[in-house]
Amino acid sequence: MKLPAIMLVVALSGLTGCADDTDATAPVDATVTITATGCRNTLGQGIGTVIDTGLVLTAAHTLAGSDEITVTHDDTSATGTIVAYDTEMDLALIAVDTDITNGATIALSAKPPTTDTATDLTGRAVVRRGERFVALPVTIARRVIIDTEDVYGEGSTTRPGYELVADIEPGDSGALVVIDGEGIAVVWSRSRRTDDRAWAIDPIRGGDTIRDHLANGIDPEIDLERC
Repeated sequence: MKLPAIMLVVALSGLTGCADDTDATAPVDATVTITATGCRNTLGQGIGTVIDTGLVLTAAHTLAGSDEITVTHDDTSATGTIVAYDTEMDLALIAVDTDITNGATIALSAKPPTTDTATDLTGRAVVRRGERFVALPVTIARRVIIDTEDVYGEGSTTRPGYELVADIEPGDSGALVVIDGEGIAVVWSRSRRTDDRAWAIDPIRGGDTIRDHLANGIDPEIDLERC
């Protein structure tokens, strides 16, 4: 079955804060905030999720041009290092040498939803609202192929992902959509036309570069200092 294609909407950047939500303890406990400083002369801020000990999954565009990355959970912070970075899929992995979530992790799904099974699946994504994190209700509307640009807004690319029904706001980049306790997608953009529509990247089907970088190191042709 051919997947529907959509075009670029709005890239997101984020905020920081502490975690507090009683409805989805595990995703909240594994969520961190990411603050990046660099050549943009502004803070790049987003949300990440610890998917394995010492590894944080997030959106790559919040890290573009960074020279210092701080990963924070509650009142604990650690310096982060980019260990995988995909400018086309807008996915990144950050390594931290401190267990700032006290062992809390959310593993990625080994069998992400298919075109036939994705519709109307419900879950949550931990996002920043006011002074705290909350587990935002999310419904997958459909599986899609996203036609867009790379992280730098230049070359065209396509990304496997999902259309979401959720109240995604600027600042929610990198939030992990969790369904039945497993990570399904990374929040990437929101609709300009419809308040409750957004899109997320499938890090399993779109994660070949990330897995390669994690195993073999980042391709030296990728300039991590580029804005």
